[in-house]
Amino acid sequence: MSPSSAGRATSGIRADFFVDRVRRHESERGAYFAFQLNRPWLFDGLNALLNTATASAAEALDPADIQTRASALYGLIGSQLPLLPTALNATRDELASDSDDAVEAIFSPTFPDVRAEQVRDMLSVFDPTSLPDEFGQRFTTVPPDGLPQNFYVAENLAATIYHLAVRDETVFKRLRRVITHDVCATVHFSKLRARAREAFGKLDNYVENGPSPSNNQDIPRTARVLRSVVDQISQARSLRTSNDILNLDVITKVPEMLTEIFQEVCNRNEDVYYRIDWDRGVRDDEPARNRNLYAYLIDDPPRFSSSSPRWMQETFVIDRLRQIPANEWRHLIEILTNMLDQIREYTPDEDHPPLAYTKLESMIQEYTAEAFEPSSSSVQRRPTLGDQRESQRRRFE
Repeated sequence: MSPSSAGRATSGIRADFFVDRVRRHESERGAYFAFQLNRPWLFDGLNALLNTATASAAEALDPADIQTRASALYGLIGSQLPLLPTALNATRDELASDSDDAVEAIFSPTFPDVRAEQVRDMLSVFDPTSLPDEFGQRFTTVPPDGLPQNFYVAENLAATIYHLAVRDETVFKRLRRVITHDVCATVHFSKLRARAREAFGKLDNYVENGPSPSNNQDIPRTARVLRSVVDQISQARSLRTSNDILNLDVITKVPEMLTEIFQEVCNRNEDVYYRIDWDRGVRDDEPARNRNLYAYLIDDPPRFSSSSPRWMQETFVIDRLRQIPANEWRHLIEILTNMLDQIREYTPDEDHPPLAYTKLESMIQEYTAEAFEPSSSSVQRRPTLGDQRESQRRRFE
């Protein structure tokens, strides 16, 4: 191909192909370009999008980056659909010869409505902010049977894949191989972590600049958002660990996120308004907790009525941490112990510590009692808490 035609090579020749490996070569007759023609295939594109079909669950997958890169697949999926029946037949043969029981165990559910829910969960990976249940509101119905060509939705990759994967089991299986349970959980948890960080950021902006049409998130509103996020994190863990087999690296993200949120609140034990230069217009009898996020959530939380959601009445974060098996949070024991010390330092009356302190202390004591259970060959001293806690660091196994 002559140099003047190189543009056609990089942009593609006809709709049925995309061009790969374009290289310039020199010859006695002048320069020319060599290239490879490939037929675009949806799942290969998704594989490339997520870097690998077995993406490490420990990787920090960026939902915003995934969505940006997904836009490149719009043109490819449209041109591929007429060729899909042939490709699916080849894929069925491939899957039929696969004897991997672990892979087969995560394959398609029988009923389309159940499959639709799982497809919505997988496709939410490509949305930068929406959680699976929020993303699923875009696809509330199960698509009817039909030919693959009829499922194409122009410029809407998610809708196209949704229709295909719900109605064709082979498409579902290939999609599940690319977007594993670990990938779905990792992205889901990262979005929840982002929401918690956004809540802290909005509070900082509110304190610095005052209320605005787009942000009125004072201490009580921030506390409510954080409590809601903690509940969502806990619910997501419960749902995903009861239905899916997740890598331990994914499961441990939950206590890490909860601990991160709790630690950030502990670090905000201050009157956030003492330096503001704008008029808040509040009454003189304003509760002190309304000026201090730590006080509002940990030290002196308001009492909510029994009609309030359960997550509003719980001991912030600690009640949810106590529900998680110790093997998922034991690597955080030193951080949790340091936070316990921090709360104790904040408490002027040591005889009446916050409920969060009492529950966290009990949780750590229960764990260390088991972790340092004496054996027949050696006896290890159990670390104590409070004023008698040993200052040196210990390794917990």
